[in-house]
Amino acid sequence: MAMSARHYAAALMQAYLGRASMSWIAEQTGITVNDLREWRRQPEFLLVMDWSKAVFARAAEEVLILNDFQIPQYHDIAAELSLLEDSLRVTFRVPVYYRFRKTGQRLISRHQNKIPLETYDLRIFKRLFLFFLALEFHWPSPAGKRIQEDFLPFAREVVWPLLDQRFWVEPALQAVQETVPLTQIRLVLATELQRAFRRLIDQ
Repeated sequence: MAMSARHYAAALMQAYLGRASMSWIAEQTGITVNDLREWRRQPEFLLVMDWSKAVFARAAEEVLILNDFQIPQYHDIAAELSLLEDSLRVTFRVPVYYRFRKTGQRLISRHQNKIPLETYDLRIFKRLFLFFLALEFHWPSPAGKRIQEDFLPFAREVVWPLLDQRFWVEPALQAVQETVPLTQIRLVLATELQRAFRRLIDQ
């Protein structure tokens, strides 16, 4: 598709931060609101938006599954995701929560039947548990009840001891939530996006 860098930047901003005002998105990408309004009617622009959401969701899931983060980092990731456009948040959250729930149910079932638990599954559960524990603070959902009633006790009583974790997460997460306001994370995210898109546009 023949689209300029500004077209791509605007499409990605609209896809990721569609909850923001059109004037804010136009300002970040250096175009007018009328241009943005006109571009949003173009099939190419809409296709880039849809395509990028799917790519982002898959990439974000892979990052969470393959990497260990510190408690403050999970807080930042969850906070940033809670600021994204509604359909993008859902596109990401549904498959990731399905994997978390499936992994947790399998581990709980194996534990109840006294079957050894694989370290790989324990690590995936730990990573996704920490993420969803943080996400529930910023973007509460019906899944929060299950996390608190089923997965949190299992994590504390079974997963953490098996992984030889020497700390429990709730006090640390609560401390971060009390010291880092969402408005600060929103400002950092906006600043980083501005830098990224300016580099793209200036190329």
